[in-house]
Amino acid sequence: MERFEKSALIAEGGGQKGIFTAGVLDAFLAQKFTPFDLKVGVSAGAQNLAAYCARAQQYAQTAIAELTTEQQFFRPARFFTGGNVIDLDWYFHQVEHNGKVRFPTEPRLLTPDSNFFAVASHYDLFEARYLHTWHENMFTHLKASSAIPFLYKPGVDINGDGMMDGGVADPIPVKWAHQRGANTIWVIRTVQEDDDGKMPVLERLKPIMSRINQSPRMFSMYHHYQQRYADAVSFMNAPPEGVNIVQIAPDRPLESMVLGSTAENLAKDYALGYQLGTKAVEQWRDKNRQLDTAMAN
Repeated sequence: MERFEKSALIAEGGGQKGIFTAGVLDAFLAQKFTPFDLKVGVSAGAQNLAAYCARAQQYAQTAIAELTTEQQFFRPARFFTGGNVIDLDWYFHQVEHNGKVRFPTEPRLLTPDSNFFAVASHYDLFEARYLHTWHENMFTHLKASSAIPFLYKPGVDINGDGMMDGGVADPIPVKWAHQRGANTIWVIRTVQEDDDGKMPVLERLKPIMSRINQSPRMFSMYHHYQQRYADAVSFMNAPPEGVNIVQIAPDRPLESMVLGSTAENLAKDYALGYQLGTKAVEQWRDKNRQLDTAMAN
């Protein structure tokens, strides 16, 4: 699969904030905007892009709104009893085969030629793994990419290696897409464009936690994630010559949270994503029409 892509579409994670990404991608599908050679998704972004590749309009919105709001999926009290705060096993049972919100698995809609990759992180090394994903391996790869550390403790086995949420190792894989030859890279964010990836709560806790030597693995992950996020932001702010970055980001903080969002807030953020996705496609097409006219003259 050593291909050199020219255009790439990247979707970062963010849990239920991914409802914004679902809106953007549904707007793309409504306008038949599918020009990308390479698609790369992280965590919730990977799940959204799987639906986009399968041309499953409104599927991702339905899965987020109906499944991630269920008590069976997100139960904070399980943290204190040693269980998994998020039940990914239950979630993927619902989207596989004859579950409550079954993913459309028509083989011709999501094939190896879709050139779709889900990003996961090695459980011990924190290294990124870019998993070539299609209908045959989709559920395992998406589960690995979405396995938030500490909230889903087992991780996911991929060819003998434990994997977890891709955001730890490469939260916005713009540099990887560029290394594969992409010179036009669209990035769908779930935070505002100037966000640097720092988590205020953890930033405030760092001095305290370091003194009492608690949760060293958690903070090691956080430092790794924050550095990778900063690297990606720097790349997007000052891309190499000849590389065009198009960001679609909310123009306000999203109403939704990573987990525990209300149906009303999810609906608002989906609508915002759809609006900004529509606007981005219109602006892109207008720009290209203007260039075509200039070249013709």
